[in-house]
Amino acid sequence: MARGGKLGFWQLFAAAIGVIVAQIGMISLTQGIGIGGWGFLVAMGFAFLIAVANAMAYAEMALLMPSAGSLSRYAEVAIGDFPAILLVFAGYVTPALVALPVELILTDQVLDKAIPVHMPPFIWPVTLVIVFAALNILGTDIFARIQTALSFAVLTFLLIAGLVAVSGHASAPLPGGFHGGLVNLEASPAILGVVALAFWVFVGSEYVTPLVTEARDPNRHLPKAMLGGLIAIFIAQLIFALGSAFVVPRQILMSSPTPHLDYAVAAFGPSANVWFAGLALIASASLINTVLAAIPRMLWGMAQNGQVFPVFKYSHPKFKTPVVAILFVAALPVMGLLSTHGNTDAILPLMIAASVAWLFAYILAQVSLIILRHRYPTAPRPFRVPGYPVTPILAIVGMLYVVAHCAPTPEMARQIATYTGGLLAVFAIVAWIWVKFVMRRGLFEPRPLNPPEVLIDSSARNE
Repeated sequence: MARGGKLGFWQLFAAAIGVIVAQIGMISLTQGIGIGGWGFLVAMGFAFLIAVANAMAYAEMALLMPSAGSLSRYAEVAIGDFPAILLVFAGYVTPALVALPVELILTDQVLDKAIPVHMPPFIWPVTLVIVFAALNILGTDIFARIQTALSFAVLTFLLIAGLVAVSGHASAPLPGGFHGGLVNLEASPAILGVVALAFWVFVGSEYVTPLVTEARDPNRHLPKAMLGGLIAIFIAQLIFALGSAFVVPRQILMSSPTPHLDYAVAAFGPSANVWFAGLALIASASLINTVLAAIPRMLWGMAQNGQVFPVFKYSHPKFKTPVVAILFVAALPVMGLLSTHGNTDAILPLMIAASVAWLFAYILAQVSLIILRHRYPTAPRPFRVPGYPVTPILAIVGMLYVVAHCAPTPEMARQIATYTGGLLAVFAIVAWIWVKFVMRRGLFEPRPLNPPEVLIDSSARNE
């Protein structure tokens, strides 16, 4: 593994929570409380345990075979090229196409309410994507400095907002004070229908794994960054979610297109309309910055193995960053935004559909872990999942349960199935054609564990 990288513990920690601290997470929390009340808090605990199991699986495989390809590398060694390609496109390209537009819609909505200046539709979110695509092309040291500041700013807001609301010091608390908040939580609790929504609150810690080759001490820092990030996020998100029920009626949390903004105004007063717009930009920037750092490196690693078009191999001659892959991933949320026309009614089903696609990727990641343990029992593993094999088996069962109960309402089930099923079917057909006729390999023919690795790393950048 390349040593002497530029990313230390706090940079890896920031990358591990970069997706989670986005506005999508805030929407999941507030709408989840609106739909489920105290039942959503139970669902959060369930989702957190699954997220921890997934983070440990990714940490073990990332240190067993460090590669920019991340999940595609783990899957191709365990179960072959077809599932490797399908997994990356289902679990990472699909969310970029259907979930990132949600983040851009939210950014546009919040800024439109906060800044009384007429601008062309979606100019702010599209500009945000362009800026962070350019910054990621400049290299991981730029990414690291920006991401650390972004992640900690949003994490601090979540904690402060939740504590202000729960403590009774909000600008406009609900009638009845603390007791009124408890009554708000207790009305019509629901758990099953909000588990997938709760799961969304914790997805994405594995986005740090494609950066493993650029870390200074990955064996020591990567597992701690992923697990520490999840624990910190769980505490902050739990307090934030709980606080929402003390300042905003659940009906508004459930129906508002921007319930996190309503929450901020109720907690801090009307002036929050303006400064929350800045925070929304920071949260969206955190998500976009992390996605543009991680997914392009997955595609770059896949291109080295012939699993995607060779053009994705191209790296910037000076910065050694995967330029074509970055531009491709940057285009995905813009395409999704244009296809939905910024419709706020699409936010909740799109979020859950992306969560289900991600769950399929996580399930097969756990399957890959089990196969790799069986096939290579003596391979050096700097980090090992505790409680094996019970931990991955329970995680798989739990995630299948979440998929089976992913829709909050029967009407939404068809939308979710259409979004997720349609995209998965298309990617499966394309992956089958690519492996069979372009790569000319067996669909489930595993690759060896230790071929000569080609890595994007900091040492190459300094040559």
